[in-house]
Amino acid sequence: MGSKMAAATRAVQVVKPHTPLIKFPDRKSGPRPKIQESLQASMPSLLASKAQESVGGISPAFQNISPVSRVQGTPDTSELTRTLPQKYRRRQMSEEEIEFIQ
Repeated sequence: MGSKMAAATRAVQVVKPHTPLIKFPDRKSGPRPKIQESLQASMPSLLASKAQESVGGISPAFQNISPVSRVQGTPDTSELTRTLPQKYRRRQMSEEEIEFIQ
C-alpha cells in the first residue's frame, strides 16, 4: 500500500512553466525597413563618391592611408610558416603526391 501512495504523489506533481530570461522584440508587429528606400538613400552618397573618385583619382576613404600601412596588413606566407611551431605546419608533399594531384 505504501508504494501505491508514492506513485499517486508522483502523478500529482506539476511541471513549472518556463519563463525566458531574454526578451526579444516582436518581429511581426515591428516596422520593417523597405529595401528600395534604403537602397535609394545610399545611392546618392555612392554616386557622389564615384564622381569625386573619377575627378580626384583616389576615393576619399583611401586618401588618408599611408602606403606603408597598406603593406603591413598580413604577413608573407613563407615568413608565417617559419614562425609557426612544427605541429601547425603543413606536411611536405612528396613528388608522387604532387604528380598524382596534377
